[in-house]
Amino acid sequence: MATSTNLALRPFRNERLPWFLAGSMLVAAIVISIFHGRFISRLLSGNEAATVREVRQNEDRISELERQVATEPPLKLEAAEINRLRTLKELVDRRVFPWRRLLSNLEESLSEDVRLRSISPAAPKAGRGVLILLDGEARSKDAAFSFAEGLDASPAFSNALIKSLDDSEGGTKFNIEVIFDAAAEAASIEAAAAGNPARTPGAKR
Repeated sequence: MATSTNLALRPFRNERLPWFLAGSMLVAAIVISIFHGRFISRLLSGNEAATVREVRQNEDRISELERQVATEPPLKLEAAEINRLRTLKELVDRRVFPWRRLLSNLEESLSEDVRLRSISPAAPKAGRGVLILLDGEARSKDAAFSFAEGLDASPAFSNALIKSLDDSEGGTKFNIEVIFDAAAEAASIEAAAAGNPARTPGAKR
């Protein structure tokens, strides 16, 4: 049997198969890319349509709510609620309630026979100032009455009214309403500084 001898400098290789495989993979990649592009386009178009539908539904809902609000009767508030809202607005406009001035004036009117347990601003019944609700305890009813009279005599307070008195073992519990008017106090201080006091302690209002 004769032996075949390859005398070529470079051995023969079949180079068609690698090129065929590379071309096939390139075509497959292009086809897959086109398919993915169409699929993503369909998804995006579907999401866009859903978004448009949701926006239109929200716009219709807003229009319906606006029609309902337009047909609702105007809200009617009682006088007490209007006063309360007006007071709250004044407090917000001032941003800070003058607690330091209030406590300072209360301290001047307090005696050793009276102890306060709570201090609550509320809506005034009429006029200027802020209604202050005082809850406290005195050694006796006379001490509670004296405290109310002292408040009424102060330039910063007016219309002190004892709402309740309750005798207990430790003394007399009381509730007092009083109007606190920082502006009136400032006016009284200015008048006193000018040598013309607008009000003397203990004067009746």
